[in-house]
Amino acid sequence: MRDLERLYQTHGAALLAYLRRGFGWCASPEDMLHDTFVAAMRRPQRLAAAQSPRAWLFGIARHIGLTAARRHRNPAPLVEATAPADQTDPQIADLRELIAALPDALRETLELRLRERISYEEIAQVLAIPIGTVRSRLHAAMQQLREQMK
Repeated sequence: MRDLERLYQTHGAALLAYLRRGFGWCASPEDMLHDTFVAAMRRPQRLAAAQSPRAWLFGIARHIGLTAARRHRNPAPLVEATAPADQTDPQIADLRELIAALPDALRETLELRLRERISYEEIAQVLAIPIGTVRSRLHAAMQQLREQMK
């Protein structure tokens, strides 16, 4: 239980921000964060076996968010959920639109790397994909962004 408390104190804010940006349009981010830690509490053996407890928690949060999104009938575009209200720099606004237009798999991988600052290995664990796929998705996302920015 102490391990879970420490994980909450260490990663709770980052998980809440991730849930708010990615899935706040379909459910309460606070409720999803709660559900994340309830699910983690039910699997103490997996926490002990996790190479990266942070990535393990992000994986749980992602699954909870995806479940909430599937249950929601009229999803709002991800751009609305991630774009800040005061976009003063037009170049940043343009880049955010380009990122939002990426295919889901590329965008999610890129956002985990850039926003959450998660390592390639942790992204592979969160998304349950090989690390080579993480690398190729990030490369493809950057290639598409470069081409669109020309």
